[in-house]
Amino acid sequence: MTELVLSDLSRRYGQALAIDGINLTVQEGEFLTLLGPSGCGKSTTLASVAGLDQPTGGRITFGDRVLADAATGAYLPPEARGFGVVFQSYALWPHLTVEDNVGMALKLRKVPAAERAKRTSEALELVELGPLAKRYPGELSGGQQQRVALARAIVFRPPLLLLDEPLSNLDAQLRQQARVWLKDIQRELGLTTIYVTHDQDEALAMSDRIVVMRGGKVVQLGTPQQIYTDPRHPFAASFIGNANLLAVTGSAVSEPGACTVTLPDGQAIRARTPTGDLAAGDQLLAVRPHLVSCTPCENASEINVAFGAESYLGDHFEQEAHVAGAAIRLNVETPQPCGAGRIWIRQQDAVVFTADQ
Repeated sequence: MTELVLSDLSRRYGQALAIDGINLTVQEGEFLTLLGPSGCGKSTTLASVAGLDQPTGGRITFGDRVLADAATGAYLPPEARGFGVVFQSYALWPHLTVEDNVGMALKLRKVPAAERAKRTSEALELVELGPLAKRYPGELSGGQQQRVALARAIVFRPPLLLLDEPLSNLDAQLRQQARVWLKDIQRELGLTTIYVTHDQDEALAMSDRIVVMRGGKVVQLGTPQQIYTDPRHPFAASFIGNANLLAVTGSAVSEPGACTVTLPDGQAIRARTPTGDLAAGDQLLAVRPHLVSCTPCENASEINVAFGAESYLGDHFEQEAHVAGAAIRLNVETPQPCGAGRIWIRQQDAVVFTADQ
């Protein structure tokens, strides 16, 4: 099995550290997403794997090949790595037809003309652009251009596919459609894929595993379900699923993995701890909007709040409830009247982290 391994990978630009000691193994056939806000280091990590940027620390291997090793100075240029790459900008040649754009990847590898035509046709059929082979990029929609770029990246059968925000230029509906067929193609071909995005919905919908990044570091690595239901860091909780984060204090451990914390106004909330233990002091409590209830429920803490304004989001309303100087967002079918009220948060739905994580 051919694995991509990043060992203590770093990239420094002068005094700025873009990626900081990343350790990561990508399994063969896996769809792995690097997720995080702008400037978190995800594109720099991808560029280092592609060979478009040279790390200043650590090592990258792919199977038995050393792609980069800062300690020895080893560095394999991108053309020698043979990976498929698609960027946010599709970089299509405007003077070449669709089939010539796709076939160029094979022509540069000196694939014979007959084989080149066959494989180009297969790649275009795979992305459902066969009938448009004779058109030019300027005659295509943005979604069609994106498919041409993908066909060009996979036509030479790369061992690794690298995708840097390839759907970000598409409108919302096209983006949703594109992530479905892109995942279908990845599964059909069994391509090991690294996907970069800042869009949590894309990451959750497409990935086998997600790497949540912030400040050049890996915050959490896991399956979409693990990261969404069991975040191990307040940033992971807030960035994926848009959880409420509330300042709380104290930690009375009632049982393994559980505690009671206190809001600034003295109200207590029973919660769980992701690591099983928690030091006393300043904490952050995370709870997702759809898990806050306006009706009593079992094993839940009751909290006095002041209901505020609501926003209509199509299939539900999002309303704010104010408590102890903070706002809690909750999803409701029918907005609560503004003013004093109560909410309930179940212990298993409230997660507490140390404030300095």
